[in-house]
Amino acid sequence: MATGGEVTMWSNEYGAAVMIRQGECRKAVVLIVVVYIVAAFSMLAFALAFRSRITIKEAQLLTERLQQDQIALAACAQARSILEADDYKLDCLEEPWFGWHKLIPAETAGQSISPDESLWQVNWRLVDESAKINVNLAPADLLLEFECLDEAAVASIMDWIDEDDVPNPDGAENDYYSGLENAYSCKNRPIDNIEELLLVKGISLEIYYGYNLAEGDNYLSETSEFVDDIPRNSAAGLCDLLTVYGDGKININTAPKQVLDAIPMLSDTALSEIISMQKGTSRKFNSMDDIQKNENFNAADMLLLAQIAKFNSNHFQLQIKVRKKGRPFWCEYTAIIERQEKSTRILSWQRKSRSLIKNVTHLIIGGDENVYPQGESNALFQSTAEGK
Repeated sequence: MATGGEVTMWSNEYGAAVMIRQGECRKAVVLIVVVYIVAAFSMLAFALAFRSRITIKEAQLLTERLQQDQIALAACAQARSILEADDYKLDCLEEPWFGWHKLIPAETAGQSISPDESLWQVNWRLVDESAKINVNLAPADLLLEFECLDEAAVASIMDWIDEDDVPNPDGAENDYYSGLENAYSCKNRPIDNIEELLLVKGISLEIYYGYNLAEGDNYLSETSEFVDDIPRNSAAGLCDLLTVYGDGKININTAPKQVLDAIPMLSDTALSEIISMQKGTSRKFNSMDDIQKNENFNAADMLLLAQIAKFNSNHFQLQIKVRKKGRPFWCEYTAIIERQEKSTRILSWQRKSRSLIKNVTHLIIGGDENVYPQGESNALFQSTAEGK
């Protein structure tokens, strides 16, 4: 018997056999270790490549986000310039600000790019907030004139706004909202943002928007054009009828029929005359004198309109739709612009993302110069708003 290194030699015959088996085991172990090392490095390389791909994608999305924000700023600047150049003493549906506008966000080598050639699709419009009813000032009887609201929903809106914690019949106060799965408190103060109505008992998405978002009624296709009307086969939504801005008076030159219908004791003849004047291109209501001289208004109509009618506006909602061609979603921006004679300022700003698919999702990143001072969008608009 002899010992040599790591192998014990019992005999030539057996020793040779032992040396052969241990040599094979050593090779197998080395091969397994090499395979594990290669696999580990391969997994590490794959993880790094995957992480790099995600980082690149995030950078691309961030770049697009910044581009969308800048394009929205350009559209906002265009809208504000049109408002500032407009005659602030009269606002009607024939004004330059009315309707959808297209923005071409880029030029190449000094040559204008047509909307079809542009990489971005950008549409914006201004909506007169004075064409709506101020929900904070409206009595319950006036809100009940809207077909989409029943007595329980109106009672809940009143409870949301009033200062007490005593619910109206069929209404809702803290006892109701604190018992929800995702509980929150009843505000018991005036509404600051009209979207707060979505928190109120009895106000569904369909009631608020006037159509079913899940069915993708409005501007949710690659080729769709934007329209000024409420989507076909849809009722007016609360977002089209109610506002939180203004002194409570209604601009009868821009108010939709659904709002005019809600005005109590306004005669059918007066209603028809107002709608007819809105569509006409030559004559508009400039003051109460025009109403008093119009034979289609009786004494009761004149008395009523003297209290609730106005003919110009100070607050406008700016809606901006931005989409990069080939992307499956629109980025939507909503701003409230206040106009005082020949100057304007931004009161609030929101960014949303609306998918083109039927399951619509909202991403809201909000900021308001006065009400919501924090937020990235507020910083984005601070220099623009203060520059005016």
